[in-house]
Amino acid sequence: MADRAGSDSLHEQLQRICREAAERGTPLPPEIELARRLGVSRPMVREALVGLEAHGLVARRAHQGTFPNVSAFSVALRIDQSYELSTLLEDAGFEVEVDVISVEWSTVNDVEAADLAVPTGSECLRVVKRWLGDGTPRIAAEDVIPARRRDDVVFDTEYSVFEIVEVLRGESVEWESAKIGAVVPEGAWREVLALDDARPALSITLVGASLHGTRLYRAHELHLMDGVEYGMVRRAVRRG
Repeated sequence: MADRAGSDSLHEQLQRICREAAERGTPLPPEIELARRLGVSRPMVREALVGLEAHGLVARRAHQGTFPNVSAFSVALRIDQSYELSTLLEDAGFEVEVDVISVEWSTVNDVEAADLAVPTGSECLRVVKRWLGDGTPRIAAEDVIPARRRDDVVFDTEYSVFEIVEVLRGESVEWESAKIGAVVPEGAWREVLALDDARPALSITLVGASLHGTRLYRAHELHLMDGVEYGMVRRAVRRG
């Protein structure tokens, strides 16, 4: 997701300028004007614009300017890039609460073992959380981190899966791959999501890997999409 180090970060200020330009249907001001307005150097603006282009928010053309992607700003919840679930909901306008349902040492089942490329029954840390938007359950997720049991480690409930991986595996997550589908939550998932009917949910299964390809975690997420549109943004492929 976007850099959220501070409410007035350069990235966020440029995003606001992009959104305003998209609403007007005009290009962004030149880099030198943006640098002056934001009180930063031109190279800093250029680097930030490269980041926005990588996120599909702008397109930069030599000698023409920087153009906002008008359609990108209409996508409430984007699943085409890495995200923190709290940020995903906050960006869609929700007041977010996070419940930690359970944190326990366990073993991986057959499906998890296949995704993580480890033997069935391998030790793992299993974390189940629930995200509420405006007081209503919106997302539930189960993170599985294959690792030897460590009773000397106390995990802060606010740790992200990336932080847990670094503590247990001593490696950083570099890549994420995802499988997307639709399911009707059953069993414990129904209880976690407080469902009393058989409504479908968006299922996203992520596998995080190190720079060298070691699979470090598996996250299985269920998203209730009531009143919220999920989408993605991608560059068009020119066809001959």
